[in-house]
Amino acid sequence: MSRRPHADWQAEIYRKHAGWIAGTRPHMAVGDGWADVISRLFDRMSQALTGEPPSTRIVIIDIKEKYGELRVEVLAPVGPETEAVIDEAILLAELRSECTCDECGEPGRMRSTLGQSGWLAVKCDDHQSGYPRTVGERSPRRRFKDRFGVFEITYDRVADNITKIRQDKGQTDGL
Repeated sequence: MSRRPHADWQAEIYRKHAGWIAGTRPHMAVGDGWADVISRLFDRMSQALTGEPPSTRIVIIDIKEKYGELRVEVLAPVGPETEAVIDEAILLAELRSECTCDECGEPGRMRSTLGQSGWLAVKCDDHQSGYPRTVGERSPRRRFKDRFGVFEITYDRVADNITKIRQDKGQTDGL
């Protein structure tokens, strides 16, 4: 992936999706390596809005890196089905960020600086300088409980998708 100046890829994403973004566009406080992760997120959110009225606008509240992972906060006045698709798109982007180098976009692993207050970042082997301790060796995962049961979500970088496994019944759903 070629590196582009920070402001250029952000402006390009906002320009491409200007029709459904409301309010001010916050600065994306992430490394250039996540440009593709965020671009795919915006494409998925745009696709989710196809069933909503043309006047529907989403407010992007915050896009940042925290604890080495992408964090996205939006305000979307949409129906429950569209909201679920947007939530899934955000989850997919967050999980993808956990295995994508924030500098170059190549496959990476969660790494930490040494010391008691170690900083976390996702780095590839070429950009690991300053982050010598590997923290994440496996595929990104989340575990959650809702009214339907207990689930574990696993991200597959190659397929760029999520697998949801219901822990209390052993059922698998591809998302």
